Amino acid sequence: MKVVVVMTRAPELAPAAVITVGEAAVVRGPKTRLAPALPDPSAREALQRAFLRDVLATARSVAGAVVRVAIAPGGNPGAFADLGVPAGQVITQKGDTLGDRERALFAELFRRGARQVIIVGSDIPLLEARVLEEAFAALDATPSPVVLGPATDGGYYLLGLSGPDVPDLFTGVRWSTRYALMDTLRRCEFAERRVVLLDVLDDVDQPEDLERLREVLRDDPSRAPATAAWMEAADLKVGGHAQEGS
Repeated sequence: MKVVVVMTRAPELAPAAVITVGEAAVVRGPKTRLAPALPDPSAREALQRAFLRDVLATARSVAGAVVRVAIAPGGNPGAFADLGVPAGQVITQKGDTLGDRERALFAELFRRGARQVIIVGSDIPLLEARVLEEAFAALDATPSPVVLGPATDGGYYLLGLSGPDVPDLFTGVRWSTRYALMDTLRRCEFAERRVVLLDVLDDVDQPEDLERLREVLRDDPSRAPATAAWMEAADLKVGGHAQEGS
């Protein structure tokens, strides 16, 4: 069994809806780093749900893959029904750090019988099925490698492993910094694990990321239909305000 886990660490989304966090205390709601472009928390939540819908659609298009959603502790597993994800297909993350939670997800799914597991974030609406297929193909090699999808911000949007063992790729990683991928690659070297790197992609964390995404989807909305539809409905003008009039 091969599994794609779409992971979210935004606790605000769980009661309302892969796989990142502390901003100024005065900023509330999901995706707080996008607040300069989208001050309204409900707008950011709706955008995040659109991202998630597109990522789930991509994951479901991979032949033979089982898709699961991993939510933050305290989240509501029943909150994803409108996205076609029943509560039984939702996993609650366990652990204090991102690394702890990723390690626990791999271990739990391997115990359940998964042979290959890919964890992806929910902030990559332009993720293509081809990338996931390449990741699973790479995991078929012997010995099995670690598969990583580098993000432009220095982190990674995808981590793939074959079971049943979970190597320690997580200790000492500076999560949510530009060093996260570099630190993980060092852990792979320490664990003597070969690495396969996939395409570099943007995850959408900052207003400039949102602007690039808007330009891409203006040219080709089919690349992330739910996100494109939300942007059109919101008449989005990145930079803090919706456009006025038509």
